Amino acid sequence: MKTNQIPRLFCVADYDKENFNYATKHQRVQSSMALRDKSSNSFHTMIPQQKPQLKLNDESSNRTKEGFHRVKTDSNMPMPLRNGRNLSITSGVTTLLTNKSFLLPQKSDNPQSVNAYKKEIVTYMKEKSCRSNYKMNAFQFQTEITEKMRSILLDWIVDVHFKFKLDTETLFLTISIIDRVLEIHQISKSKFQLYGVTALFIASKYEEVYSVPHVKDLVYVCDNAYTKEEILATEGKIISLLGFDLLTTSPLRMLNVYQETAKLDQKNYMLARYLIELSILEYSMIQFSNNVLACASIYLVHKIRRIHPSWNQDQMVPLTGLNEVEIRSCAKEMCSLLQNQDKKQFASIKKKFSMPKYFEVSKIRIEKKPSQNLQTLQQ
Repeated sequence: MKTNQIPRLFCVADYDKENFNYATKHQRVQSSMALRDKSSNSFHTMIPQQKPQLKLNDESSNRTKEGFHRVKTDSNMPMPLRNGRNLSITSGVTTLLTNKSFLLPQKSDNPQSVNAYKKEIVTYMKEKSCRSNYKMNAFQFQTEITEKMRSILLDWIVDVHFKFKLDTETLFLTISIIDRVLEIHQISKSKFQLYGVTALFIASKYEEVYSVPHVKDLVYVCDNAYTKEEILATEGKIISLLGFDLLTTSPLRMLNVYQETAKLDQKNYMLARYLIELSILEYSMIQFSNNVLACASIYLVHKIRRIHPSWNQDQMVPLTGLNEVEIRSCAKEMCSLLQNQDKKQFASIKKKFSMPKYFEVSKIRIEKKPSQNLQTLQQ
């Protein structure tokens, strides 16, 4: 095999070229893995020892500056993963799996959408998502955890989720698991982050194919605040608390079902996704069902973009089962979140959607005219 034909996974910068080219494939693999292990260990030693814990009770703390510096590194800096392989935009396998240009979900071309059963699937999804899964009593039940602590934890999870390049559905399932556990089990302040990172681990196993993080990686991003054994024990505890019922329908799945009928282009689809992800950090928004959140995001996008009609009664009502009046209150709350985004302390979602990959939709600003109850777009 010629040098330029060696797969990217086996190419390492620091090797003896002469010996490498004439070695057997098995020796090349072993040599490459040893070098990756060595480079991974040297990366660990470069970082000073520190424990930047989540400061859940400090009003003046800024998590993005003080805590979890290694998670919020530049995207070009490698992040150690299992077997010594680095997760970075220069990793060959990771690039092949994740570095793709965004395309809208195509139902007709995707055999996994099983169009023969589309009506039955959509009906089932609507039944699962037409009511909220939460009782809205979590913080009356919790003695140490507050809404602000929840926002801090979820903001950090969004960062970790993005750095691990996980699927968007994994994020929604993680937050669903956290909120459901908060309503049925009292959690101490010192263990709240443990429950959060374990929920991410469970959701990754449920949704991911190639990118399930190893437990060692989760211990690493928590800066060794918890052990591998604690994460595994908490995993069993969470699953037992939920009765092994992890099935949920996220607002993103409903948006993917509705976007064809709503005729959303790529930028408008991303804006709707941004509105939905903004909502997940606000505990007050869990009063709305996933179906309402998806419909309200479409409705608000049409209002912002001045697309008429904002809610097509003939097409959208039979599909979603909701009329304009039923989604207006949720759309109003979303609009308020978008208007006040610059004032928020937690900006991980805003930073994420400011990237060209997401069409920079977080840079969109809307304001309310004093004379009319209308929203105008300012870019």
